[in-house]
Amino acid sequence: MPAIFFLESSNNLGGQEYQILTQISELHKRSWQPYLFCRKNSKISQFAAHSEIRTIHLPLRNALDIKSIFSILRHLIKINPVAIVLHSGHDANIGAISAKIYRLLFKKKVLIIRSRTYQPGMPNSFSYNNLFDVTFTPSEYLREKLLKNKLIVPSRIRVLYPGLDFQRIHDSAADNLPEYVQAWINGKEGPFIVHGAMLRGEKGHLQFLKVFSHLLKKWPRLQYIIAGDGPERQRLEHEVSQLKIDQNVFFAGVVNPIVPLLKIADLAILPSHHEPLGMFQIESQYLQVPTLASRVGGIPETMEHHKTGLLVEDRVINWIDAMDWALANPLKMRNYGNNGKEFVMEKFSIKTNIDFLIHFIENYNHSN
Repeated sequence: MPAIFFLESSNNLGGQEYQILTQISELHKRSWQPYLFCRKNSKISQFAAHSEIRTIHLPLRNALDIKSIFSILRHLIKINPVAIVLHSGHDANIGAISAKIYRLLFKKKVLIIRSRTYQPGMPNSFSYNNLFDVTFTPSEYLREKLLKNKLIVPSRIRVLYPGLDFQRIHDSAADNLPEYVQAWINGKEGPFIVHGAMLRGEKGHLQFLKVFSHLLKKWPRLQYIIAGDGPERQRLEHEVSQLKIDQNVFFAGVVNPIVPLLKIADLAILPSHHEPLGMFQIESQYLQVPTLASRVGGIPETMEHHKTGLLVEDRVINWIDAMDWALANPLKMRNYGNNGKEFVMEKFSIKTNIDFLIHFIENYNHSN
């Protein structure tokens, strides 16, 4: 049974962290031995504890944390994994250094994989060409963004679309909503808009509140449910109060699984300003919920405009027009929703994701 390490230094629990957990679960089903290395008090650690995932805690204090480097090195020697998968900034450097030392001292094969889900500014060619054997991006959009630095070797950047456990999504559709969410919904007529994303600036919540405030003039029963948490929450709550739309906006916090909430949605939205790919709109399309998302980043790789949903230009006026059209044309939007399931199942299943990952690892081990 091959072993594989996953490192994650983030304290939050967002799309990247859920993807790691889904990959670990699928690999475990295939008799692999995945290990998760993370901070002790992180949210991914708390989630893993309830899932019986092999978890090893590290401080991961900075990109050159000596204690973490030697801890990983000890586990590399003890377990001898075939690959190590790195994610956030700190764990990427720490994991790569540990694996490089391990390979140098013990002449062992271990594939060093970087999973890169965002890129602010121009990338540094040294790390992509020298620290990692391959970097996987979740979209062609992000791959092209990295390769704008012509010094980066193109073969070292590959696209690996994220994988969703559609069976788990299907099964969790029967779950009940958290009581506090159901209590807010009770007595409200809708339509209900559901937006699932971390509360960060790039996710577009602040802009959409302006859109929503405008829409209420024509659609006074409209309800906006914000699922997620993050650093922007206080600012968003203040904006809701300033716009005097408190009665129609609900901060649901982290709803996991989000499927029962999506099942009551009339519209699912992802009004992001920046998005390497996005996961929420993939899940909503699988559940055949009418979906609107910004035409930014890698999102157009996940939807087909006027076929599986609506792609919207990232401006307030465009979102107002698109939302108004969607609300006025529920049957057409429902048809788009019905088309989305087959599209995303073919492109974004966890089986496809892990098949590619295993095939890549096996080819590396055979060729080196």
